[in-house]
Amino acid sequence: MDIYKNCQVNMANLGWGALVGIAATLAIASPSFAQSAIALGRNFRPDPATLQGNGGGNVSLASLAGIADNCRGFANTTPNHTITLNETFPLLDLLVYNSNVNDDPTLLVKGPNGIVICADDESSGRYPQTNRRLPKGTYQVWVGSKSVNQSFPYTLSLSEIVQK
Repeated sequence: MDIYKNCQVNMANLGWGALVGIAATLAIASPSFAQSAIALGRNFRPDPATLQGNGGGNVSLASLAGIADNCRGFANTTPNHTITLNETFPLLDLLVYNSNVNDDPTLLVKGPNGIVICADDESSGRYPQTNRRLPKGTYQVWVGSKSVNQSFPYTLSLSEIVQK
């Protein structure tokens, strides 16, 4: 029996339950750089909306932003989140926070019409935060770390009021 037929026979003998288990194991074992996406309209609930992720990487935020102005830190090339605003927001506050004082998150947001926002230590002198008018469109968000290749969990909080 050749290898291809042997694989077919063995796969058929495993059954669907075993195949699903193998697929789940592979999904858990492989590193995830998948981003999360959210679409928001004005007066969204709950406010704030929160997204979880893992920050950090080995690519400088300044190079991802295409500017050096206040773009500190390192992230992966793939954005952590995509935010679609279904209408213009007079104010949208983005705040990144985490529970480990040794982690030092930074933030890059790229949006329509060349919008580039970099943030670092605006909230309590420790967390990146930006609040401004944002036009309707799609925004890519990277959460970086001040140190290259440092990974950490974080929460991205989005609100229509300035968060403290």
